[in-house]
Amino acid sequence: MVGAVMPSILHQDPRFFQTSEGGFAHRAGYAVSRIFVTRTDSGHSQFNYSEIIGSALSAAISTNTYHPRSFITTRYDPTTNGLTYVYNASSRTLPNTLSVWGTQLAYDTITIVIKEFWPDVHRKMNHKHSADSNQAGNSNP
Repeated sequence: MVGAVMPSILHQDPRFFQTSEGGFAHRAGYAVSRIFVTRTDSGHSQFNYSEIIGSALSAAISTNTYHPRSFITTRYDPTTNGLTYVYNASSRTLPNTLSVWGTQLAYDTITIVIKEFWPDVHRKMNHKHSADSNQAGNSNP
């Protein structure tokens, strides 16, 4: 929904474009803002309807198809020598749907922040790894 269906319908570009300008706070703020702002197919900035509405639709579909409906179970109660009926409430509720939606948006935000900084982290890890390899290769026993 977020990566293909909604962007196609709304003519939005679902890709994340990294910025290399500014310090950590600026880049982190830019990454977080991409949940709410995206590019259109023509390259202009626009509210990220694909992310917000697409993840809401995904949350609604998953909550109302995967989560159980309310049901009643019976249990034998040896103290009364009878059956006890237990009502199990449905998980298909608006608060649960909103919780799933909020969790999806939070995970997507974290993923975008990681995408912003991962190339820098990867570069530093490889640089350190290369330096360690060179030092190990240059030592003579």
